[in-house]
This record gives sequence, C-alpha cells and structure tokens, in this order.
Amino acid sequence: MAKRSKELVQVGYYLSRYGKSEPPTRFNTNKWNEVYRMFYDSLNGGRTVEEFENSLRNSRDDFDGYFPKTKRKGWKADDGSPTKLSGFAAVVFNEFENKNEESVWKVISKYTDASYKISSVIFNDLIAEDTASSDSDKTRTEGEVRVRISKTIERNAKLRQKALEIHGYSCQVCGFNFEKYYGRWGKTFAEVHHVKPLAELRGKKMITDPKSDLVVLCANCHKMIHRKKGITLSVDELKAKLQK
Repeated sequence: MAKRSKELVQVGYYLSRYGKSEPPTRFNTNKWNEVYRMFYDSLNGGRTVEEFENSLRNSRDDFDGYFPKTKRKGWKADDGSPTKLSGFAAVVFNEFENKNEESVWKVISKYTDASYKISSVIFNDLIAEDTASSDSDKTRTEGEVRVRISKTIERNAKLRQKALEIHGYSCQVCGFNFEKYYGRWGKTFAEVHHVKPLAELRGKKMITDPKSDLVVLCANCHKMIHRKKGITLSVDELKAKLQK
C-alpha cells in the first residue's frame, strides 16, 4: 500500500475540520465518497479507487477526535483520548491549526475542482476493473446479488505499473493515447498485456520482465489480440492487420 502523501493528509484535515455528519457544504454533495473521488485524479498515488477512498477516509479519521464539534469520534487511544498524531498528520495539524477555512482551502483546492464530479457509473466501472485484476478469489456476477468462488491467476500490480513507466501510456499497436482523447479523465490510463498469456502457464510461477514481457495497449487492440480463443497475436502480427 502506498504511503499517504502530505497532500492527501492535508485534504483529510480539511474534510475532518470543516465537515460534520456530511461533507463540507462547498462540495455540494452529502456523500463522502463523491468528495473523496474529486481528489482521486491528483492524489491516488497508484491506489485503486477503493484503496484511495479508504486511505482518505482514514486520514480524515486521524483528525476527527481533535474536532469534537463535528460529532465524529475518529481514532481513539486506549484511554479514550484522540490517537496521538505523528508523521505528516502532526505536521499538517500544526501548520493549519491557526488558519481559517479559506486559507486551508486555498492550499488543497489545487488538488481538485470542487465542481468536478465523476459519475458513480464510471467509478463503479473502475472499481469493477480493479476487482477483476486483483489478487482476490472472489468474483462478482452481474444482475442478481451473488458471490462466486473461483480460481484466479495471480497478477502483480507493481509489474503493471512498472510496464507503464517503461513503455508510456500510448498503445504499442495503434498509438492511441487515452489522455489525448479524454483529457484529464484518461490521464495515466492504459491496459497492460502479457506477451505470454498467464493462462498458458497452467499455475506455474514465472519471472516477468516488465520491459520485454509486458506491452501497453488500448482496450480495442487488447481485445483484438485475444479475439479468437486459443490464438494470441503478437504486437507485430496485430500491427500488420491495421487498416491504414
């Protein structure tokens, strides 16, 4: 899990001090997760959507005990007092303690646009994608509420991120770049493909080199590489099929 940055802790402080049972009024929503998501683009630090929400919620909770007017209890020590702040939490508390709301907002507002709202449908898609590629043995069906237990292939999120750092975010087949087409929403997004499909390993572990064993693709090219069951095209083979 990525460590919380000072910027994320600053946001947690603001939400704790100026929110109550509902988020601060300037966000124009009564749903905490909608507020958390306004900061996802700038501060996610490689976390999945759910991981980021939990991290920012916990950061807010660190400060809750220091602002009793909010009526949220936050984290408590064994004696019932607020948990002692440390690290960035202590630094941020000392820096902001004597500032008013507008001064604190001025610091954190650059991490988001308060009028920027991402639809819950899109975020649910992101969460579903995170879940599908996680190390969990639980997969969710659609429609009926049901949990199915199945075997999944272990994937390493760090290798995926390293591949993106090496190869960039443009598709290595067609050159499509999500940020160029979708702006802020598409920034730092792409799919990563294993040159040797993991299914062919039949449960065996292998060492993966993100430079040579992983490639970056757009969703369309990724689907085309795997379009026919039992056949996995190489990047060059798919490039040869592109209609100029």
